[in-house]
Amino acid sequence: MAEHHYYIADEVRREMECLPQCFVILQYIDGKFHMVLATDRVSSLLGISKDMLRERYRDHFWQFFHPDDMPALRSKLREIFGHLDTVYPFRVRVKVREGYRWLRGNMQGRRLEDGTLLLYAAMMDVTEDHNRHQREKRNDLLMSRVLDTTPTCMFWKDTNRRFVGVNQAFLDFYGFPSEDVLIGKTDEDMGWHEDPEPFRQDELRVLQGHSTHMVHGTCLVHGETRDILATKAPVYDGDCIIGLVGSFIDATDRYERERKIEKLSKDLEKSLDQEKQLNAVMNKFLSRLSHELRTPMNAVIGLSALGLEQDTVAGARTYLDKIQTSGKYLLRIINEVLEINKIESGDYQLYPEETSVGDIYDAVAVIIRPLADSKQIELVLDRSGIEEECGRIYCDKIRVQQILINLLNNAVKFTNPGGRVSLSAAVLPAAAPEEIPLTVFTVSDTGCGIHPDFMPRLFSPFAQENRDPSKYGIGTGLGLTICDTFAKMMGGSIEVDSTIDVGTTFRVSLPLPPCGSAGMDASLQNISANKPDYSNLQGLRILIAEDNLINQEVIQGMLNRVGITADIAPNGKRALEMFSASSPDFYSSILMDIQMPFMNGFDTARAIRSLDRGDARTVPIIAMSADIFEDSRKKAFECGMTAYVSKPLDMDHLYETLQKEIKSI
Repeated sequence: MAEHHYYIADEVRREMECLPQCFVILQYIDGKFHMVLATDRVSSLLGISKDMLRERYRDHFWQFFHPDDMPALRSKLREIFGHLDTVYPFRVRVKVREGYRWLRGNMQGRRLEDGTLLLYAAMMDVTEDHNRHQREKRNDLLMSRVLDTTPTCMFWKDTNRRFVGVNQAFLDFYGFPSEDVLIGKTDEDMGWHEDPEPFRQDELRVLQGHSTHMVHGTCLVHGETRDILATKAPVYDGDCIIGLVGSFIDATDRYERERKIEKLSKDLEKSLDQEKQLNAVMNKFLSRLSHELRTPMNAVIGLSALGLEQDTVAGARTYLDKIQTSGKYLLRIINEVLEINKIESGDYQLYPEETSVGDIYDAVAVIIRPLADSKQIELVLDRSGIEEECGRIYCDKIRVQQILINLLNNAVKFTNPGGRVSLSAAVLPAAAPEEIPLTVFTVSDTGCGIHPDFMPRLFSPFAQENRDPSKYGIGTGLGLTICDTFAKMMGGSIEVDSTIDVGTTFRVSLPLPPCGSAGMDASLQNISANKPDYSNLQGLRILIAEDNLINQEVIQGMLNRVGITADIAPNGKRALEMFSASSPDFYSSILMDIQMPFMNGFDTARAIRSLDRGDARTVPIIAMSADIFEDSRKKAFECGMTAYVSKPLDMDHLYETLQKEIKSI
C-alpha cells in the first residue's frame, strides 16, 4: 500500500483543542504508528513545545511511555486492531520533566473508507488520584497489619449489627478459621451469649450516636463462659452513621481473681464474725469463771480468817466444814475446765473395768442424794431388774458415773423444792449375737424445762440458758458438753425431751458389753490396742531443770512411776554444770523449765547445744512451760529444744513425748 499521511482539517483541529482531555490520533502505516494529531494539552503535559512534539516525536511517540508499561500496551493495540470500533480502556505512565505521570483513557481503532488505519486515544492525567489511591492502599495495609497484630479483639458492623469484618485476635479468640464464618451475621446468629438482649440494646444505643467503654459481659467460647470488657463507638460517613466499631479484651482471669478475693473476703469476714462470737463467748465464760472462782475463794479466805479467831475446836469446825464445801466446789470448777481442755486436745482416753449398773447407782446416790435432800426434792433411783438385765458389765465406770452425776445434778439444780428427780436403766437386746447391747439410762425431772430456742446449743461449750442466778445458781456451761463427749467416745449418744414448766428427760444410750461376751472381747482388744505401753522407758536417766520445789517432786514422781531415774537441777546454770560434768550419753533427755533464776531455759538450751561434745547436739531437750502462746513455743525450738510440753503436765503426754524424742529406746 502506498504511504500517505492522513490530514486533519484545521477546523477539526480547533474543535479537538476544546476537549478537556489530552487527545492523540495516530496513523498506522507499514507496522508503525505516526502521530497525526496531538492537542495542546498533550504538549503541556509532556513539558515540551507543540512544534518539538510534532517535529521530533512525530514518529517516536512511544518514547514517552514507561518501559514497564509497553508490553501490556502493545498487547492492547493488537487486540484493538483485531476488533475495530471497540473502545478499550488503558492506564499508562508517561515521561515528563519531573519524572512520570499516570494517564488513564480510552483507545479505539478505526479503518477509513480508503483503508487508512487510525488510532484515537483520549487521556487525562490521574497522577493525583493514583497517588492518593496508593496512599490509601498503603494505609489500608498498615491498618490491616495493626489490626492483625494487636492482641485486642476488634470487629466492625453495619447499621443492622451484621459483621463486616474482624481482626486476627477476634478469630483466634473464638477459634474461627476465617472471617467468612461470621460476615453478614449478628451476635444472635452466632449464639455466643447466654442472654444476647443486653448486647443488642448496647449496640442499638451505639448506632444512635452513643459510645460505650469497658462494659463487662460474658460470652460462650467452646462451651466455656468467659468474661469480657467491650468498648464500642459509631462509625460516621459525614454526618451519617454507617455502622459501629468495637473491641474487647478477655478479662476472665481478672474477674476470677476478683471473685476469689470476694470469696476470701466473705470467708474472712465470716471467720472474723465467728472469732468475735467465740471471743464474746470466751469473755463471757472467763467473766463467769472468774466470778465462780472468786466466790468460793472469797469464802475460803473469809471463813479461814473467822476460823482462826475461834478459841474452841467446835467453833472452828463449823468454819472448816464450810471451807471444805467451798474448796470442793472450787475443785469441781477447775476439774471441768481442765476436763474440757483435755478432751479438745485429743489427749483423753477411756479406762474400762469390770463393774455393774448397781455399782454405778451406788456411787451416784452417794453424791446426788444429799443434794436432793437439801432441796426437799424426791430422788427416785429405779433399780428394778437392773442386775438381772445388765449383770456384770465392762466399761469406764468413772466416766459413766460422771455423765449420770452431771445430768442428775442439773436435774436437782433446776427442779423446785417438792419436785421429783428419777434415774432408771434398761437394756435393749442386741440385733445380732456379735453386737453389743445398748444400756439406756433415763434421767427425768419435774423442773423448769429447757426453752426450744436453746435446744440446738444445749451441748455447745460454755453455752448456758438465761436463768435467774439467785434461784438456780450459775456454772461453767461445760457439764453437758463433757457428758455428750464421753457418751460419743464410748460409742453412745444422748437424747433430750423437754417442756417448759413441766420437766426434762435425758436418755443416755451406751453400748456396755457384758463380762465374758464377744462384745467385751472386742472391747478388750480395742482397749488393749489403745492402752499405752511405757515399759521401754524403764532404766533411763533424765535431767530435770526446774526451780519450783513442788514441781520438782511432781515431775520426779511421774518419771519414777515408769522406772526412770531423775536428777534435779534447781536452775539453768546448775543444769548446764551437771550436763557438762556427766559422761557422754549419761542423760537420755533433759526436761527444761523456761522461767528459772540465774539462767533461763532458752539460754541453757543454747549453752548445752554449743558444748564441744557429740551428745550435746543430739540429746533431746524438752521444754516445760505454762506459757501456751505460740511465740514461746517457736522460741524454744529456735534455741535448740526438740519438743514442748505444757504445764500442768499430763503423764501420758509426757511419756509419749519421751518415747518419741529418745531415739535410743
